[in-house]
Amino acid sequence: MPLTRRSVLSLISSGTFLLTVPLTPAARAAIPDSAPNISFPQGVASADPQKDAVVLWTRAEPETKIENVQLLLQVSPVEDFSSILVESLLNTGPDSDYTIRTYLRGLAADTTYYYRFLGPKGASSRIGRTRTAPGAQQKKSVSLAFASCQSYEQAYYGSWARMIADDKTAVDENKIQFVLHLGDFIYERSWNKREDGSEQSRYVPPFPDGEKTDINRYAVSLEDYRHLYKTYLSDPWLQEARARWPFICIWDDHEFCNDNFQSYNTYEDTPASQPQRKLNANRAWAEYIPAVLNELEEQPAHDYQAAKLRGEESADNSAAVGSLCIYRKLNWGKHLDLVLTDTRSYRSEPCLPKHFAQSLGLPLNTVKLVDIADGGRDYNGGNPPELLPYGDGKTPNPAADRDPGSTLGKPQRDWFLETMRASKATWKLWGNALPLISMKLDTSSIPFADMEDSVFNLDAWAGYPSEVKHLTNYFADMGVSGVVSFSGDHHLHGAGALYSSPDNSTPKAVLLDFPCAGISSSPVFTNLAGAADKGSSDLKTLVYTETDDETRGMEFGGRQLLPVWNMTMLDGVLASMAYSGTGLETLGDWLGPNKANPGLKYMDTTANGYGLAQFTDRELKVQLVSMENLRTPFTQAPEIKHSAHFRVAKWDSTEGPNLEGPKFIGGAPFPFEVPTV
Repeated sequence: MPLTRRSVLSLISSGTFLLTVPLTPAARAAIPDSAPNISFPQGVASADPQKDAVVLWTRAEPETKIENVQLLLQVSPVEDFSSILVESLLNTGPDSDYTIRTYLRGLAADTTYYYRFLGPKGASSRIGRTRTAPGAQQKKSVSLAFASCQSYEQAYYGSWARMIADDKTAVDENKIQFVLHLGDFIYERSWNKREDGSEQSRYVPPFPDGEKTDINRYAVSLEDYRHLYKTYLSDPWLQEARARWPFICIWDDHEFCNDNFQSYNTYEDTPASQPQRKLNANRAWAEYIPAVLNELEEQPAHDYQAAKLRGEESADNSAAVGSLCIYRKLNWGKHLDLVLTDTRSYRSEPCLPKHFAQSLGLPLNTVKLVDIADGGRDYNGGNPPELLPYGDGKTPNPAADRDPGSTLGKPQRDWFLETMRASKATWKLWGNALPLISMKLDTSSIPFADMEDSVFNLDAWAGYPSEVKHLTNYFADMGVSGVVSFSGDHHLHGAGALYSSPDNSTPKAVLLDFPCAGISSSPVFTNLAGAADKGSSDLKTLVYTETDDETRGMEFGGRQLLPVWNMTMLDGVLASMAYSGTGLETLGDWLGPNKANPGLKYMDTTANGYGLAQFTDRELKVQLVSMENLRTPFTQAPEIKHSAHFRVAKWDSTEGPNLEGPKFIGGAPFPFEVPTV
């Protein structure tokens, strides 16, 4: 049935509050021409499509500060607005930094709409385009993009430009229906230089408040975080992306502070409680990132709620964390449920403090040490060791009386597992900020070295192995199939399966994870190369060799470096050491694979780019797009360097997923060959 004015149920406008807005056909005349001029410098956006609703957003900046700005929202089924379905007055003001969220209900399912915001003296926002989700029983295929990590300073937004350009020429069935943004929409820190010492591509203007160190600046106040969103959204390509597609967003760490847990920052060796800073970050996110939260029935999600701090660390931490709840479930027709989690606000403190492994004489955190520390009192069936089996063997186990670690926190984990179990959709897509794929060093394979396998990074799911085991075993035990994780954070492309860990039977694959590289943030390989330059020669052989091949190498500090680290993760440390010594890529086939990383199929640590996915009733297809150099300004969308393609057929709980790929278009990253799709 076509939508009419009468069928529009309500408009709800929110800045820091909610109110019901009546439909007013003659509303434009109510905006006085005497009101100050306004502009829309951050564009428009839509978010979290429902089968009958969507959130619309803008920021209306007056030329002089006033307490109330009136806008007219217009919604139309056609781009030229020759027919207008909704026309209604909305209000915003300085309390929400002149941002406004409008929840529009009563729309037709699976339908495209256009919208704009009008102000006094003919002021008009750009035109936004959005669409509603299919109904829960509609058998629709789903095409989406997924993205993360978009540092404003480290590169330009050529990834957004390329995504937009390709979508304009795509056939209808391949056009993007929505964007899943997996976090690090902003970066709270502004660095003076890149890892290799070179200048950033561009710089965030000075913070209104902020803190300054010798190497960076970082946001602390509400005005600082607002300043970051306004700066990032000044970019024309990011603006166009938000105007072109509805976004579905979660956060990672940089929306508050790097590697945070709850309201604690971890910049220094000892975590620091910063509840007011967390409140500031949460409020700014709620103002600038539209999402459906309060409106979701029977879900824990809720909008920002101001909290008073009382000076007691535990209570203030709980108040700051509880001020905004963003984990939620959305639906896109019969074949796709989207389950979105928050992997920062409820996580436990890292299982090991910084430099702890080195204090035991270990070069890296071993898998066993992480298992002991993360498992806490439940390790080894509830019998954790009193002393750690490292160093002189006399170091007490600091986790012997600790609860097992958690990335999600028990309430969210229980909600997540029950939501996945209850889903009837063909595919259960997990919007997950952190990579799940295994990224371990199989250092135990080095002959006569008496070494154990090691963990690459404790900040991701690898630092919480007991919860990963809990999740994968639950999916296996409950027969939950079709679980796919799209993740971000690590600035790399990857693909692989995760296995259950039963005690008395053979592990089986139960879910897939596809981490995507950053839109613009420096690839993780640059940090690895910097660490290798400062570290031992042994580390260097696992990370890179110098090359003249610009198609497979990456520029770093004036050199072209071949990313041997990809081989280390895929084929193991023996393969990398042999390659660095001989230059023979075939040794990877002989000496690999890396048995510490079962299920890992793909890794490109030099990439910037994004992911594309298409879900149907029969299969999932994923593309991981790696872009050419994005560090210089551009007028035309930059080109794609190469793309890796994957396919997985629908599976049931008895068989598990069979991930096919990668196959490549346009080349391949080291150490892969170059067959084409």
